[in-house]
Amino acid sequence: MRQLLIWGCFSLILGTVIPAHADSPAGSPLFREFDDFRNQEALKHANWSVYVMDITDNRDIIAHNIHQLLTPASTQKMLTTASAMMMLGHDHRFETTLEYDGYIGTDGTLHGNLYIRGDGDPSLGSAMMHDTLALIHVFEQWESAVKSAGIRTIEGHVIADERVFDEEMVPRRWIWEHLGNYFGAGASGLTVNENEYSVHFNAGNGVGAAASVTYTEPEVPGMVLFNQVKTGPAGSGDQVYILGAPYVSERWLTGTVPLGAKDFEVRGSMADPPVFISESFRRHLSTKGVEITGTVTSYRLAATQGIETSDSRAKISAWLSPPLYEIIFRTNLSSVNTYAENLLKTIGLQDNEQGSTRAGLKVLDDFWSQRGVNTDTWVLYDGSGLSPSNRLSTHHLMTVLQEASVHPSFSALIQSLPLAGYSGALENWLRGTSSEGLLRAKSGYLSGASGYAGYTTMQNGNLAAFVILANDYQGTPAAMRNSMFNLMHAITLHNENSY
Repeated sequence: MRQLLIWGCFSLILGTVIPAHADSPAGSPLFREFDDFRNQEALKHANWSVYVMDITDNRDIIAHNIHQLLTPASTQKMLTTASAMMMLGHDHRFETTLEYDGYIGTDGTLHGNLYIRGDGDPSLGSAMMHDTLALIHVFEQWESAVKSAGIRTIEGHVIADERVFDEEMVPRRWIWEHLGNYFGAGASGLTVNENEYSVHFNAGNGVGAAASVTYTEPEVPGMVLFNQVKTGPAGSGDQVYILGAPYVSERWLTGTVPLGAKDFEVRGSMADPPVFISESFRRHLSTKGVEITGTVTSYRLAATQGIETSDSRAKISAWLSPPLYEIIFRTNLSSVNTYAENLLKTIGLQDNEQGSTRAGLKVLDDFWSQRGVNTDTWVLYDGSGLSPSNRLSTHHLMTVLQEASVHPSFSALIQSLPLAGYSGALENWLRGTSSEGLLRAKSGYLSGASGYAGYTTMQNGNLAAFVILANDYQGTPAAMRNSMFNLMHAITLHNENSY
C-alpha cells in the first residue's frame, strides 16, 4: 500500500493527492508548477488529470482526478505497444510468404495461382521505416524465388491472401474526415507501404485559384481523384483533407495548399492495400519477363469474381519483418496509427485466434484485468487512440507504465518514446534544460484533447512516471503543450530525498 499524505483541505476539494514534504509541502518547484498548471484559465471548465509517481520507490507524488475517464488520444499507444511487447516478446517477427497452388509444368508454366499470404506485418514495404524495407526489395526477393522455382509463366491469378485479419480495415468509431488521410489508413492483413500513398500538388497563381494534381507516389491502380483543392495564403501549410472510405476507389481532395507551392506532398490512405500489392507485384513480374495470363485480386474479392482458391500450397519465399522492438520504435516515435492497429489485431490472435479490433480489445481486457486494472471502467474502440470516443484514466495508463517498467522488455519500450530535445514530438522541446536527453514521453493530440505519458529521472536518481491529460480546455493546443512541458520539466527537477 502506498503511503499517501494529504496536503491540506484545498487539495482534498480538488481531488488531488500530494505527499507532504518535510520542509515545504507546497513550496517545492514541482508543487508550485502544479499549482500554476491547475489554476490556469484554460482548465477552468476542462476535464483533466495529472498523475506523477516515483516508480523506483512505488510512491505517488501527485494524483489529481486519476480515475476520471478522459480521451487519451495517442497516449493510448503506450497501452497498445506495451501490451504487444509484453505478450509477443520484443523479438517477435511477422512473416509474409509467397506461395502457389497447382503444379509447375516442364515448360515453366505454373498451372495454378500465385499467393501473397499476409501475417499482419505493419512494416511490409515501408521505406519510411527503413530503406531496406522498400517494396522494391520485397519484390526482388519474391521475383528471385519465382524464377528459382522454375516459374516462367503463370497461367492462374496473383491473389493477395489477407485473411489473417478481418475485413474491417478501420475501427468503427473513427470519424469520416480522418479516413482518407494517411493517419486514417487502418490495418490490413496485408498492410503495405503503411497503407498510404502521396499525392503531389502545384499551387495556383493566386489565393483561391485551383491547385493541380501532378502525380501520385506510388501509383495506385484504379484510384480516382476528385480534386477540389484551392490555393491558400503563402506559408499556410498543408490544409488538405482527403476523404474516402476503405475499399472505395474514389478519393475527394479538399482544402488548400500554400501559394507558391510546387510538388507539394500530401499523404493519403490506400483504399485496398491487398489489391495494390498483388497488382504491383504482377507489374513487377511482367517487366522481368514472367508472363501472367490471369488477373490480380484479393481473397475478399476472389469469391465474388468466381475465382477458385486453395489452401493446399507450396511456399517458395518468406519475407521476415524487423523484430517487434523496431516496429514499436516507429509506432511510438512517429505515432503511426496503422502500426498500432496492426499490433492490436495481432494481439487478438493470441487467445481469441481472431485478427480483429474487437478480439484485440478483448485480449487487452483480459491481460490487464489479471494485473489489477479495472478494465470494466475503460472504453476502447481502437489501438491507436484516433477515435475521440476512447476513454482512459491516468490511473489506467499509470498502471501500464508501472508494469512495463519491471518487464524484461522495458529498455526497448522506453527507447521507443520521443526524447526531449532530440526526437519525435519532443525534438524541439526542453532543449538546454536538465530534461534534455533524459525525459521521454508519448504525446497525444486530438481536437480538444492533449496529453503526455512517459518517464523521467528525478534529481535523486529515481525513475518517475507521469501521465497528463486535458480535455475540452480553452486556448490553443500550443499553449497547453507549453504548460504541460513546464510541469514535466518540474518532475525532472523534483528531489524526494526529504520524504
